[in-house]
Amino acid sequence: MKLTKITILGLFVTSTLSFNLNSQIKIKKPTIEITKPNLGGNNGGSSTSTINIGKDPSGLFSQVSDDPSAEHHRKTAVENLTKLESEYAKSSVDYEVLTKLMFENERTLGHIQKLEPNCKSEKYYDRYNPIKTRADKELVIYVEVEKLEKLFDNQYTAPTEYKNGFKDEATCYCRTYRDYKKTYAEYAASKAEYEKLTAQLVGYNNVETQQDFTNMETCLKNGNQFAVWASTENYQKEIVELNTKNKISDPKLIIKECDEYTAYLTKIETDASLNLSAEAKKSLTEGKANVAKIKAESETYINSGAFQKYLDKVYAEKIAKVFLPKAVTVNTKLEDGAKAYIKGAEFAEYLKGYSSKGGVASTVKAVTLTKEPYVKKNDYDLPLYQYHEIWVSYKGTDGKCYMTAVYASYTYKGGGTYATIPTWGADSPEEMSCLNVSK
Repeated sequence: MKLTKITILGLFVTSTLSFNLNSQIKIKKPTIEITKPNLGGNNGGSSTSTINIGKDPSGLFSQVSDDPSAEHHRKTAVENLTKLESEYAKSSVDYEVLTKLMFENERTLGHIQKLEPNCKSEKYYDRYNPIKTRADKELVIYVEVEKLEKLFDNQYTAPTEYKNGFKDEATCYCRTYRDYKKTYAEYAASKAEYEKLTAQLVGYNNVETQQDFTNMETCLKNGNQFAVWASTENYQKEIVELNTKNKISDPKLIIKECDEYTAYLTKIETDASLNLSAEAKKSLTEGKANVAKIKAESETYINSGAFQKYLDKVYAEKIAKVFLPKAVTVNTKLEDGAKAYIKGAEFAEYLKGYSSKGGVASTVKAVTLTKEPYVKKNDYDLPLYQYHEIWVSYKGTDGKCYMTAVYASYTYKGGGTYATIPTWGADSPEEMSCLNVSK
């Protein structure tokens, strides 16, 4: 029986092997079913899928596939993590670099999650999450810091053409604010906020912004020096010296300059962009008081009548130097005609245009300045008229004395002839001393 069974089995095996050797052999690659729970915040829940087993050299990811794209992103994520750790190991973090690294890494991790939803990444996130928490907080601060830096550059650091200086552009009291509505209080508040924020960043320092602060300190120092200069040294030059030269002869000019200088000192005193020291404020107050005193002295001088007496004296000295021109010839007919014109209605009407001058009470003397008449021609060199010039002195109805030029004109008739009866005219009178009317 045993022999029979073995024989039959042997025949079956032999027959089977013979059949298989004559047929094509196919081998199916095995698959592994893996269920992966959600770890490290990669996805919202567990999922089951069929994957091809791969390897991750970093040891920070497991249950990975052999997808080349996924492998590339995992490698990039590890490189980014190393760079992030290296950046935070520095004494001064480059927050611009940190911003780019965080952005790139979040995008890379998103690709990994999409390509390998079952990848286990808790080891990676054990290192990355503390960095991310810290970076998220500091980068929010960094955004605000950048805004303030732009504010300092755009509003508190102005080129020369925006400076408002009284002394000169190179050494002016140096308002470096581009926006004239900005105040020192606003600047100080912005700077304090900036220092508070940057203190929360690792070794942060912006050289340009620090230079802005240095420039502003220089500006404020110049402002205090300028305030003292304006109310002392420049006050002596602009007001005291001006008053010394003009207090008798032109007190009205002194008053005008005092008003302008007071406004000038007030502008410095009330400039909200400055941080005036106690010394500067005191100097400005004293300077304004000194200007007010000089102005008051000039007003008293005018109101007392002393200034008018001075003007009268000066004017008397002026008109005492006025005399009739010397006669070139004697022409009784022309001189009598000129006197008659001065006493006539036409000249009286003419004088009404000069409210400061009265009418003619009497003529005193006439002198002729032309022996031969002057000829007036047109653009074609043709005669228009000829005239004589006569000067007449007279006493006015206002009690003052005057002299004026009178002209006797003869119209050209053609053929070398002129009218024989003159047309009369005169210039505006000039006052002269009554002692000189007959000289």
